[in-house]
Amino acid sequence: MTHSAGEGRVRSRTGLVLSALLTGGTLLVTGSACSQPPPARSPEVLPQVEAPYDLAVGKALDEVPRSEFVSLSLRPSDVRPTWLVRVADGNGAVRLVRVSATDGRLLGTSVPAGQSAGTEKRTAELVDAARVLPKEAVDKVKRPGFGKVSGIALHKGSRGQPVWSVTVALVEPVRERVYEVDAVTSEVLSSLTAGAVGGSKTPDDHG
Repeated sequence: MTHSAGEGRVRSRTGLVLSALLTGGTLLVTGSACSQPPPARSPEVLPQVEAPYDLAVGKALDEVPRSEFVSLSLRPSDVRPTWLVRVADGNGAVRLVRVSATDGRLLGTSVPAGQSAGTEKRTAELVDAARVLPKEAVDKVKRPGFGKVSGIALHKGSRGQPVWSVTVALVEPVRERVYEVDAVTSEVLSSLTAGAVGGSKTPDDHG
């Protein structure tokens, strides 16, 4: 199946063995599901995000030919907020593409360290197992007053199935809500809300 421009270029078979946990912009690759949301973004960052997540995804896929989307996160910066987009080739090798979250400009591409043959194999296996597009996962969790998507990542769920973690950032009050969506059935499995920085984290009714 070939890619088309933008979000439509993302094949239904996408994925990466990873959690949605990000520390200082560094991806922590694990074999387990994400159990806690990342800290809420500062209120100064979100209003600067003019280039939406799907534009960044399209830029990354254009930059790395024959690649597939595997994850995206929003990184605050003293200069500009930046989208960190990870895409993988057919063998599961990952490339990191940086895209400006203010104007959508391509900022650079690199190869993340620590990729082993085993990691690439597991990545390729989840790519094959996933059936739900990231945009479809976002559409499943949209609500009135829906904020900005600040992160998407595919990881292995508790039953070994691929699961999308979708992080939605809301400006007032500053908080983030993380949803987990089954990447095969599109069922919303759970949601968790993080309050303002230093605030509590509580489960939500996602029915």
